Amino acid sequence: MALPSTRREARERAVELLYEADTKSVHPIEVVRALPIRPDAYAVELATGVADHRLEIDHVLARYSQRWPVSRMAAMDRMVLRLGVLELAVHLDVPTGACLSEAVELGSRYGSTDDTPKFVNGILAKVADEVRDGPRPWRPIDVVVFDMDGVIRHWTGEAMREFEEAHGLEPGTVGAVAFSAPLYEDSMTGRLTAEEWAARIGERIAETHPGVDVDACSTMWLATEWRVDEEVVAIARALQAAGQRIAVFSNASTRLEQDMSSMGVADLFHHVANSSRIGLAKPDTAAFDHVADELGEPPERLLFVDDREDNVVGAIEAGWHAVQMRDADSLGDVLRRLGVHGAPDPA
Repeated sequence: MALPSTRREARERAVELLYEADTKSVHPIEVVRALPIRPDAYAVELATGVADHRLEIDHVLARYSQRWPVSRMAAMDRMVLRLGVLELAVHLDVPTGACLSEAVELGSRYGSTDDTPKFVNGILAKVADEVRDGPRPWRPIDVVVFDMDGVIRHWTGEAMREFEEAHGLEPGTVGAVAFSAPLYEDSMTGRLTAEEWAARIGERIAETHPGVDVDACSTMWLATEWRVDEEVVAIARALQAAGQRIAVFSNASTRLEQDMSSMGVADLFHHVANSSRIGLAKPDTAAFDHVADELGEPPERLLFVDDREDNVVGAIEAGWHAVQMRDADSLGDVLRRLGVHGAPDPA
């Protein structure tokens, strides 16, 4: 454990990194990479941790600062509060009193008004009651739940682009039809099978482009290719090998299970929740409630990983812990931070 003076300096540096990243609209790790000398490791961990968990941190803050929406807070006040929430939630080696007093000190130094320290202390004291020995601890995590598309696999779209070019269609025509309402919603909630969805896509395109062969379009859609993110799959395998329960919750068509078999990951996960099978789709909180019941775990023991912000917010609103996927390295950081069994070692 670092000396108190070192940690105090690290917190100050973390606030500065967060502020610079915020003004540049980048992740703090990009700020760190541009520096000639890498800051203290604890400062980097705090800054990157706040960024990785920002959506959930802000959700926590919003519950206790109702008169002051997080988005309307002074920038430095917001950075100090976010850092305080992270340290309380995941750095359990730091005593609660130390977290609060250090946050108040940061508020005194960087706050927007003389009232900032009191404001910071009042909010973080309530946060501490929640995340430390309260109803919403961030650790332990019993099940890590992965989204499929955008996390484990990434659609290449090459077949779709070739089809559009061959048939004189504007780029994006097929996707615009496929993801239009109500086709997309019906396919994601099982009102249409994958094959029916593909047929409807072909029919809709042929209505405005008579030269398009409906069957050829349907076949193309069902044959659309993807790339598996082997780094994320390796992380999932390491978690499974360590005895950590892992699952999938995906907005997907009725072909998901077949696709997972083709990818070689069908037996990797302890549970697969397919929106088209359960009839509920993200970001509906009812969908997350349903999956939590299927997993047999309270929501505060679940971690959800998704590439879409609206889905992450939906999970958080349902009481889950959730982070937005950035890359495999940041996912490893998140898993280590939350003490997940089998989390990869730092690079």
